Amino acid sequence: MLSQWILRLIARWLGQRGIDRVADTLDQRLHGDVDALHDLARRALGRGDAPDALTYLHQATIQKPDDASLWCSIGAAHRHLGDYAAARTAYDKALTLRPDYPQVLSNLGEWCMAQNRTEEAVEWFDKALTLSPQLFEARLNKTAALYELARYADALALAEQLVKDAAHRPEAFLNLGNVLLHNGRGKSAIKQYKKALELQPGYAEAHFNLSSLLGSREDLGFAIEYLERRIKEKGDSVQNLCMLASAHSAAGHLVKAEELCNRVLERQPDNISALVTLGSCYSTRGESAEAVRLYERILALDKNQWGIGSNILFEQNNVPSVGRELAFQWHREWAQKLEQPFLERYSPAQLAERFAHWDKNPNRKLRIGYVSGDFVNHPVGTLLRDVLQRHDKSRFSIHCFSMVARPEDVLPELRAAADVWEDVFLLDDDELENRIQATKIDILVDLSGHTAFHRLPVFARKPAPVQVEWIGYFHSTGMQSMDYFITDPHTTPPNGGQLFSETPIYLPHTRFCYGPAAYAPEVAAPPVLEKGFITFGSFNRLAKVTDEVVAAWCQILHAVPRSRMVFKAAALAEESIAKRFSDRFAQHGIDANRLELRETSPHPDMLAQYGDIDIALDTFPFNGGATTLEALWMGVPVVTIAGDTVVSRQTISALANIGLDETLAFADRDAYVQGAIALAHDHDHLKALRETIRPRMAASPLRQSEAFTRDLEMLYRQMWCAFTQSASPSTP
Repeated sequence: MLSQWILRLIARWLGQRGIDRVADTLDQRLHGDVDALHDLARRALGRGDAPDALTYLHQATIQKPDDASLWCSIGAAHRHLGDYAAARTAYDKALTLRPDYPQVLSNLGEWCMAQNRTEEAVEWFDKALTLSPQLFEARLNKTAALYELARYADALALAEQLVKDAAHRPEAFLNLGNVLLHNGRGKSAIKQYKKALELQPGYAEAHFNLSSLLGSREDLGFAIEYLERRIKEKGDSVQNLCMLASAHSAAGHLVKAEELCNRVLERQPDNISALVTLGSCYSTRGESAEAVRLYERILALDKNQWGIGSNILFEQNNVPSVGRELAFQWHREWAQKLEQPFLERYSPAQLAERFAHWDKNPNRKLRIGYVSGDFVNHPVGTLLRDVLQRHDKSRFSIHCFSMVARPEDVLPELRAAADVWEDVFLLDDDELENRIQATKIDILVDLSGHTAFHRLPVFARKPAPVQVEWIGYFHSTGMQSMDYFITDPHTTPPNGGQLFSETPIYLPHTRFCYGPAAYAPEVAAPPVLEKGFITFGSFNRLAKVTDEVVAAWCQILHAVPRSRMVFKAAALAEESIAKRFSDRFAQHGIDANRLELRETSPHPDMLAQYGDIDIALDTFPFNGGATTLEALWMGVPVVTIAGDTVVSRQTISALANIGLDETLAFADRDAYVQGAIALAHDHDHLKALRETIRPRMAASPLRQSEAFTRDLEMLYRQMWCAFTQSASPSTP
């Protein structure tokens, strides 16, 4: 008898530590002991084997038919199998045997949730909690039920309290992460999922939820399978549908994601998670005005959604009706709201005192801090790579504050080039501000603007004496706390009328330092020489392809007989989106057989596909940035319109640096159309451009990384000297 008791203790101890196989072996040696059978069933259910669990449980009920806990577990096993009628019968049996059993009351609440009887579910959870106020499962499931009833604040309060009371339970952190995610606070949700995985590394639900937000395509595939299985087992709750929609959106399955979002919004019209995902889908498929409408709706629901404000500001760059003045006004209004709490916290005297004791030696070694979520294989990461590698470490100490959500994705060359590298994705604003101040950064450089994972709220607190905007964004931030905007004379003509809250400060030639990929293929001959017809192309995001752009491109196609156009964008993988895109050209009389729509592909393959294009047609007013540089490096001439903002002058800046601005850049739409048509008819000129663009670029300031870095460092020194003298550096 003693040996059986010891075996039970050991088996339970092993089971609690996840050593299930050994625990099962020991319990099976106990030859039908009811407690051992129950534990075998619990572990089988935990690994998703409900049939085995039922076998063990029915064996146990032969010996103890009136054990309410066994019938409660039988109900749970049937629910996992999707047999809700059998589950309810088992729960009712348990309740008859023990009316005051909190666990079965909680399980009945979960059963009601799976049947979309959410208000009734809350009643069951409350009955359970009246008998057992700390019952973990009831509190956990009540959180989900409150969210389902759109009682978001109550759900969040309960989830936060549960984490405090059960900090050892990974389920509590998963639960809080789910609520945060569905309140539009994705970064905070990621932090909670990671905490859950620290407590239980093999926690499948936390892993797949994290994969839905951050995973590779393979991870996302597994996450989608898991979420679909969970919905089958637990019902199509709003939370589950929102998570699945987010996973499909991240995987590029826009139609499915939109369908799921619309199902949620039919039940909860103000569900922020569904609105965020739907807005992202609209943005990806090129409907920026619709995305802005959804984001504005979110802000009307919750004024504290700062990230959504950034989404609006980013998307407005794609909306032609939003002119230069209005765009700047929106940025200023956003910045004022963001900076106001900081300005109210400190008096002007306190702000002045913050850096009063800084070492103001104008010639000392400076600490430069770069902040970005794009230290990866992304235009910002590749444009920064050569600069970081060539900084003069005797005069500058380089600190990188990385907002990359998956540190394993960071470009190794960037990490190796930094003197100090810090992964700060999970730090909140207070923590990051303190980290920057503790590091005593002299010049803090933002490389994100209003793009994903930015930390502008930290810049609003002025943690460094000099703060700068560079390369990651194409508009003034509107922030008083941002001192400078690094640009160049071609992107920002000194008297061009562009509006800045920052002081524009000029690199002499270009604000971009282009480092082509080592695997970039050799330049191919213009395809017209072999095919006999011109192929135009654009590899820009669909959001940049406005109706005005489509109209101009159709004029060009009509004027160049037999010409075709190649498009490449991730969203074109969806058949319905590709059809909608080609229909926009059909409205102007361009048949679909003149368009070739390609989905995204690995970068080496994408570069090689420039060999299929004779002339790249730039988008406007949102020009290509890295897209333009890559097309030029592959020898493809890019025809553009030179506008009056940073975003509409990216391409002319690149062309000016290789001496082709007068050939390929035009002042307005009519000239742009006529210029593209003329170039299409001049095959000799096309051949000459194809042969000379890469050599021109290689010899240009765009590719002189050593000289570029010295120029940049000279600007940093100017900024620093201006700070020490309380003045601004001279500008052209």
